[in-house]
Amino acid sequence: MVHVIMKRMNYRQSQNGFTLVELLVSVAIFTMITTTAVFNNAQFNGNVLLTNLAYEVALSVRQAQFYGITVKQSSTNTFDAGYGINFNTVTPSSYILFEDKPTPNKVYDSGEALETFVFRKGNYISKICLSQTTTCSSATSVDISFVRPNPDAYIRSDGVFYAKAEICVSSPLGNKRKVVIESTGQISVAAADSACD
Repeated sequence: MVHVIMKRMNYRQSQNGFTLVELLVSVAIFTMITTTAVFNNAQFNGNVLLTNLAYEVALSVRQAQFYGITVKQSSTNTFDAGYGINFNTVTPSSYILFEDKPTPNKVYDSGEALETFVFRKGNYISKICLSQTTTCSSATSVDISFVRPNPDAYIRSDGVFYAKAEICVSSPLGNKRKVVIESTGQISVAAADSACD
C-alpha cells in the first residue's frame, strides 16, 4: 500500500515542472526581447543626446545674440563690440563664441575667441548649408554675428552675406539634427532633411 502511494506521489511531482525544451524556449524568447529592448534603448539615448546637442548649439547662438544686442561690456571696456559664433567643418567637433572687436567686421578674427565649445561622444558638425532663398549651398565655415541695436543675424561666409544658415550636427550612429539661423534673428532646431546629406 505504501509503495502504491509513493508511486502516485512521484508521478504527480514529475508533472508539475518544465521540461528542458520548454525551459530553453522560454530563455530564448526572454533573450530576444531583452536584446531588442537594449538595442532600441541605446538608439533612443543617442537620438536624445544629439537633440540636446543641437539645442545647446542653438542656445550658444542665442547667447551671442543676447550679448550683441544688450549691454555686455567688451574686453576693451566699451559697449560697441558685436558678438558671434564661428562654425567650421575643418574643426567639426567644436565651435567658437567670439567678441567682434574693436569695430565689428562681422567675421571671426584670431584673438577674438571668448569661449570654445567642444562636442563630446563623437558628435560633430557634418555640414554647413547657406542660402539666399531656397537653394542651399555647402560651405566650410560661417560666422554668425549680432551687433547692437539690431537682433538680426549677420550670416557671413567668404565675404558674402546670406539669409539663412543651417548647421547640421551628426552622431557616430548617423543620426542628424540641424540648427537653423535666419537673418531675421530666428533660431530653431529641426530634424535633418536633404540639406544635411
